[in-house]
Amino acid sequence: MDKDMGKRMICELAMSLGLVAALSAPALAGSPEANLLKEEIVAKVPANWQVHVSMRDKNLVIFLMPPYQEAFNLWYEPEKLHARMLELCPGPNDAIWAKLPADQGVAIEPTVGGKSAEAMRISCKRTMPPPA
Repeated sequence: MDKDMGKRMICELAMSLGLVAALSAPALAGSPEANLLKEEIVAKVPANWQVHVSMRDKNLVIFLMPPYQEAFNLWYEPEKLHARMLELCPGPNDAIWAKLPADQGVAIEPTVGGKSAEAMRISCKRTMPPPA
């Protein structure tokens, strides 16, 4: 392969990668609904918790990531974990419900050490009363 052909191949590869990045940027950025929900949840959890929101099936799923030891402790106290997740469900008047189509919902799934368990996921209902 000559020098010019190698430069052309590198240039074409760089342009292709740039095009792929440009086309996938909106998908990576998150929807306005996901961003709104994340803001609502971040305001409700301790500052050292991480929150990620993404679309799974027809639900916006909130992935909660407390610090490792706290997450580990909650994992082995399922009643406490379940109660904490229910407290974080959006109330019936929260802005997120007005932004989501009727067939979309919100769910919460805990994450420990980077691993989540769909079996621990709870669904938030549009009609859930706010926590007492």
